[in-house]
Amino acid sequence: MERTITMLIADDSPLSQEILSEAARSTKLPLRFTMTDNGRECLTLLNGANIDLAFIDVQMPELTGTQAFWSARKQGIQTFVTLMSSPPAAEAVEMAIKLRAYEFLFKPFTAGDAIGIIKTYARISAPTKILIVDDSSAVRQIVQKVLHGTVFNCEVSEAANGETAAALCRTTDFDVVFLDRNMPGMDGIATMRRLQVIQSSLKIVMMSAEHLRVSAEAVSFGGSRQGAARGLRPAFSQSQAQEQRAAFRRRHRGLDDPRRAQNERPHLRISVVADAALSAQCRGALRDRRRDRARPGRSGGAADGADETASRPSARSLNR
Repeated sequence: MERTITMLIADDSPLSQEILSEAARSTKLPLRFTMTDNGRECLTLLNGANIDLAFIDVQMPELTGTQAFWSARKQGIQTFVTLMSSPPAAEAVEMAIKLRAYEFLFKPFTAGDAIGIIKTYARISAPTKILIVDDSSAVRQIVQKVLHGTVFNCEVSEAANGETAAALCRTTDFDVVFLDRNMPGMDGIATMRRLQVIQSSLKIVMMSAEHLRVSAEAVSFGGSRQGAARGLRPAFSQSQAQEQRAAFRRRHRGLDDPRRAQNERPHLRISVVADAALSAQCRGALRDRRRDRARPGRSGGAADGADETASRPSARSLNR
């Protein structure tokens, strides 16, 4: 049985309340929503009502939406928040970026914009089973840190060698495996072959310091298969890492200067990451698996029947 999603609509506009409540009902998801028209009650609900998903208007009586959102974040509340405002709203967009809001909707928006966000939350909040296979405990910890910093709800298991990984795959239906290329005993390529025999639809991310070699091997073996492997690049130098993180921020967090946001309309989907390159691979593999779950004939997806556009929720919101 699917867990009921608790949603908050915080807006003093009756029209916005109507659009968002209609969107919630239209998703046909197990969803319960609460409405408020002022910022102070919004903050109270965020702090004490176990809200999963919130749509918060920037301008509300008693306390602004950004003040309520900031106070909740300061107290450790990690609700999946979408801020809303009429343009221009450069300062609000900047605050949304700093507070790691998922999205910013510019008014007027449609029910379809909100439905996309709700379905995206349902899909990424469903448990994703991850297996990390590496003989280095330090590497396993790094990958875990990255995964737990994403917006996905990851259930992570570990294996120090290929034999243990194969045994785990016989008893657990994993969504994604992060697999080291160079391991003692059964190496990464042999392990990949074994795992894809056990679970043919398994998504595999191959990790190695020998990027060109692992990419060629992954393509030669997995390129024509549903569970094709991806290759992770070797570690960056400090300057390269800084360049990659800057590129990641521009792509996933919007412009370097948020004050230009009202003209460029950047996207605000944000994940906290330990390393930009590793995060990009992690997110790609997780998204691939989520799309597979949403296809007809698959079961267990968080938002069955949701098409791929749910991952790009709003036509009027901040586009890439």
